[in-house]
Amino acid sequence: MPFSRRKFLGTALTAGASGLIAHAAAPAAAENAPDLLVLEDDRMIVAIDRHTGCIDKLESKDGAWKLRGAGMRLHVPAPEHRFHYLTERHAAKPVIESDTNHATITWTGFESDRMGKLDIEVKESVQLAGGGVHFSYQIRNGSPAVIESYTYPRLAGLKPPAGDKRMSQAAWSYSGMGSDSLWPTFGNQVGYYGYDTPAQLRHLGTDIQFCLVLSDTRGLYLGYHDPGQKQTVQVCFFLSPAYVDSFNSSTIASGKVADSAIGIDPNHLCFVQPGASQSSEALVLEPFSGDWHGGADIYKAWRGSWAKAPKMPQWVKDVHSWQQIQINSSEDRLSFPYKDLVKVAQACQRWGVKAVQLTGWQIGGQDRDFPLHDIDPRLGTAQEFKDAIAASRKMGVEIVLFNKYAWADVTAPAYANEFRKFAIEDPYGDPYLFNGYNYDTPTQISGINARHGAGMCQASPAWRKRALEEFRKSVDLGASGILFDECQWHISPYCFSRTHGHGVPGAVFSGDVPLIEGFREIIDPEQFVFAGESPYDLELQTYDMSYFRINRGFVPFARYLKPFAPMSVAVTGDNDRQMINACLLYRFSMSYEPRDFHGELDEIPASMTYGRAVDDLRRKYREWLWDAEFRDTLGARVTAGGTPLDTYTVFQRQDGRRAVVFANMSDTDRVVCEVTLDHAGTADLKWASPEQPDPSLWPGKLELAPGMAAVVIQA
Repeated sequence: MPFSRRKFLGTALTAGASGLIAHAAAPAAAENAPDLLVLEDDRMIVAIDRHTGCIDKLESKDGAWKLRGAGMRLHVPAPEHRFHYLTERHAAKPVIESDTNHATITWTGFESDRMGKLDIEVKESVQLAGGGVHFSYQIRNGSPAVIESYTYPRLAGLKPPAGDKRMSQAAWSYSGMGSDSLWPTFGNQVGYYGYDTPAQLRHLGTDIQFCLVLSDTRGLYLGYHDPGQKQTVQVCFFLSPAYVDSFNSSTIASGKVADSAIGIDPNHLCFVQPGASQSSEALVLEPFSGDWHGGADIYKAWRGSWAKAPKMPQWVKDVHSWQQIQINSSEDRLSFPYKDLVKVAQACQRWGVKAVQLTGWQIGGQDRDFPLHDIDPRLGTAQEFKDAIAASRKMGVEIVLFNKYAWADVTAPAYANEFRKFAIEDPYGDPYLFNGYNYDTPTQISGINARHGAGMCQASPAWRKRALEEFRKSVDLGASGILFDECQWHISPYCFSRTHGHGVPGAVFSGDVPLIEGFREIIDPEQFVFAGESPYDLELQTYDMSYFRINRGFVPFARYLKPFAPMSVAVTGDNDRQMINACLLYRFSMSYEPRDFHGELDEIPASMTYGRAVDDLRRKYREWLWDAEFRDTLGARVTAGGTPLDTYTVFQRQDGRRAVVFANMSDTDRVVCEVTLDHAGTADLKWASPEQPDPSLWPGKLELAPGMAAVVIQA
C-alpha cells in the first residue's frame, strides 16, 4: 500500500504497546458456571459475569463472530515499578445495574500489593444500540497515582467465521486503506522484544477513527466516536498463545496442535491524573456483512449525523487540474525568481490548468526553516512576489502556497528562541524529534546533513495563535490559498508539556480542526482555498481540498467516505495514462508534476493532452462522472475475457441511474470488457471515452488497448 514520505512510522506510538497480555486462550476453570447477565437484541448477544463485571462472551446472532471475554485492566504505574496493573481481581465485587439492552458496572475498592488501597472508581456502560455494542466509561481517580490506560472489554478467541479462510485488519492510510493479515499469517508490528506474543496496533482518535476486521465474507467494525479527538485508543490485536509456526508466521495447525486465536485489547490511553475524573465517548463494536464498504458505511452514518461540509471557492468544486512546482529546496536549489511565476501561469493557461501549488517559496526552501513563512530575498522582493501572484490570478490561474505548521526545523535560526517552546514534549520534558527529509545533494540524500524536526503542539492555544501569524503572511501576499503539507500526522498523539495551556497530557490531534477554523476566521472561505496533504476524514470538515499520491493497489477509502470532497493526485509520468485513468476512476483532480515537481508542463505533452481529454469528458458528462455519488465497485460488475476486472468504479445519480468507468491499466495487453449493472438491462446503455466523447450505443463488449478507458452510461 502507498505511504506518504511524510507518514510517521509510529515509533512513539509503538513504544506504548508493551504491557500485560492475558493468555486468554482458555480461561481458568471455575467450580460452578458463572452467573451471567445477558443483553441481547436481534443482532448481538453480550453476556456479563455478575461476579467480575467482565464480558463472558460477545457474539453476533448469525453465528459469524464469537469472542470470549478476557477481563478488564488499569495500568497504574507504582513508584519504581511502571509494570503495575489493576484488574477486576483487585476490586470488590462490582455493582451492576441493567435493563434488557443496557448495563452499568461499577468497580470500587481497588487494592494493590505494591500500593495498598487505592481510591479509584470505574463505571463502565455496555449498551446494545444500532446493531452493535457501545462501551463507555467514567473513571474517578482519588488515588495519588496516574491511571495511564484503561482496557475494557478485553476480548479473546477471534477466528474467521465458519467457511472463511482469511482475516485481516484494515484502516485509513494516506487516503487509501492499509491492511495487515491476521489469519492464516499474522505479522508482528510491535517486535519480539516488546510484547509476549506477536501484536499489531491501530490508534483511534488520531488520524483514524475506526478500524475493521475483515474476513472473506464479513467484518467487524471497531470505532471510537469522538468528534473532538480528545483521547487516543490503542487497539492491540495480539496472537495467543503464540505462532503455531513462527518460521511462516502461521496461526494455523494440523494434527493435535490447536490453532492460535486473536485477542483484542482496546487500550484507552486516558492518563487520568490524581484527583481527576474522566469520561469517554462510545467505543463501538458492530458486525456487518460483505466487504469493507459495509464497515465504512457504519462510520459514514455516524459522521454524517453531525459533520458539515466547509464553504469553499466555486472553482475548487468544478472539474479542474493543478500543477505543483518547486521554486527552492532545502539545499538552495533556486529554480526561478518570484517574478517568473507568471511564466508558469502562462503555461498553465495554455494547457487549461487552473491552479499552481508553489513549493519551497518561503525562506530556506522546502522543509527548511519551517514554520517560518517569510519570503526568501534570494528569490526576489515581497512586491515582486505579490505582483506575480496577482498577474497569475488575473489570467485565471490560482496560486496556492505550500505551507507547513506540523513541525519546526531544529537547525533554523529562529528555532531556539521562537519555536522550541511550542514543541510536543515527551514525559521526560524533551521534544519528540524525527529525521527530516533529504534533497538534491549526495550529502543530504545520504541523510548526513538532514534537518531534523520537532513536532509543533497543535493542542496548544498559544501555538495555534503563533501559527496564525505565519498564516497571515500568505494572505498578505494575495495567495488564492494554502496547501498545508503534513497536516495529517504528528510525532506523538500526546504532549506532556506543562506550559502549553492544555491538560497534561494534551491530545495533539484535538487541535487540528481548531487550527484551520482559526485560519478561516480571517479570510473569505468562498475566495480562499484550504488544501492539505491527505487530510484525514475528520479534518475534511475544515479543508476544501486533499492532495496525495497513489500507486497500484490503492483502495479508494477516502473517496468512498467522502464521495464529493475535492481531491487531487500527483501525475508525474511522461505519458501517464494509467495514473490519469485512476483520476477518472476515483474522481480525482490531476496535479501535473513533471520531473517530480521540478519541471514545466511543456515537458510532458502526452500526459497533458490525455489529461485534458479526460477532464473534457468529465465536463461533458458532469451529471454522471462528477455530480453523481461515487460507489466504488458497488452496483455493477466488469469482466475482461471472463475474468473480473479490478479497475472499474460506479457513479450513481440521485435518480438511481448509474455510470460505470473502466480502464485497462496494463502497459502491454489489450482486454475485451463486458459491463453488467445490477438490476438493469443493456438496451438503454451508451458509452463514450476520452478519445471518442460523443455517445454511442453500447455494443455489449468493448476492446481496450493498453492505457485506454471508457464509460458506460445508463441513459
